[in-house]
Amino acid sequence: MEIKCLNIWMTNCYLVESEKAAIVIDPGFKREKVLNFLKENEGKERLILITHGHFDHIGGAEYLRNETGVKIGIGALDEPALRDNDLNCAVNFKRALNPFKADFVYNDGDTVTVGDIELKVMLCKGHTVGGVSYLSEGFVFTGDTLFKESVGRTDFKGGSFSELETSVKKLYTLPDETVVYAGHGESTTIGHEKQYNPFVKG
Repeated sequence: MEIKCLNIWMTNCYLVESEKAAIVIDPGFKREKVLNFLKENEGKERLILITHGHFDHIGGAEYLRNETGVKIGIGALDEPALRDNDLNCAVNFKRALNPFKADFVYNDGDTVTVGDIELKVMLCKGHTVGGVSYLSEGFVFTGDTLFKESVGRTDFKGGSFSELETSVKKLYTLPDETVVYAGHGESTTIGHEKQYNPFVKG
């Protein structure tokens, strides 16, 4: 399996590829490289996954679906943000997104299977009302819940630091060597964050 990170306007978009699968995680903005990735892998099972419903993580999803037919999945509690520029914070940054719907919604504990890749859905509230992390063996995509030596902000609508703290501690139960692919910034590990994260102690 290969995981590539594209940093687009300071937001991480991940391209996950295996022998039988191609997954785009958090396509926040329209980029030809992301579109080409899906087109080049049209012989594989493909999916667009969203960790949470903020504009900088969802903005390119509908465009990709329209161009390729690849379906979109998101946590059930954050799905309404796809149609609400207040919930998705677009209005906070003087932007506007056209409303759209997801094809799949996921709940805590669900398993997402794409070709030969399985991802477990972990509900991680706090940054938003229903953000999720996607966990596989050895790595996890945490969106804006957990960053390298930091955590997601909680001052937007639906945010709660107490819920975020609970979600981060839930992530801390993963093996220390688990690689954390965050929504912004560098990758890290669970063990590193348990030791060095100043916001939530391990």
